[in-house]
Amino acid sequence: MLRPYLLLLALLSACAVANTPSVTSSTKIEPPTVLSDFSLPASTGGELRLSDLRGQPVLLYFGYTRCPDYCPITLAEFRRARDELGPTGERVHFVLISVDPTNDTPDVLAAYLRGFGDGFIGLQGNDATLRRISKEYGLTYQHGGGHHHHGSDGVNHSTASYLIDQNGRLRFVYQYGTAASVYVQDIRALLSEQP
Repeated sequence: MLRPYLLLLALLSACAVANTPSVTSSTKIEPPTVLSDFSLPASTGGELRLSDLRGQPVLLYFGYTRCPDYCPITLAEFRRARDELGPTGERVHFVLISVDPTNDTPDVLAAYLRGFGDGFIGLQGNDATLRRISKEYGLTYQHGGGHHHHGSDGVNHSTASYLIDQNGRLRFVYQYGTAASVYVQDIRALLSEQP
């Protein structure tokens, strides 16, 4: 049996490996895909439609607030990207759509996202909407399975991120572990395009 401190050391080193975003490329969607509109309860109050965010790029991720690994790591890279963009970061929407609607109410999402700073919007997904849009995003999720260490109340979910342009078209897809600099490069490219 491992001594507790050795176990802790093993866990910490495993985390360090998992925590290092190392993916340095994105997948460009050609031609850009026009995404279906949908409306969900938002952390900012009331219902929010995807089309309400038009006019600014949207960096989007599907996850949930109790996720112990993929979600906070990805959102931390979103935060780094926003910081790297400087004042330009205010021209981008950073969105988390929850795949755990029972636990992730708009208030819970608002409190969670405050930890990542300004500019983050949480949307309370529901199964009907998520099922309807899942094909466009390649989204998969399953309640109760969780990642192998989440226990029975976790949600096993796909971990890609998506960059949507000012016209509501999907332009880039990112795999888990993408570094902030990659988001920044693609967001700057979108912002430099003429409307």
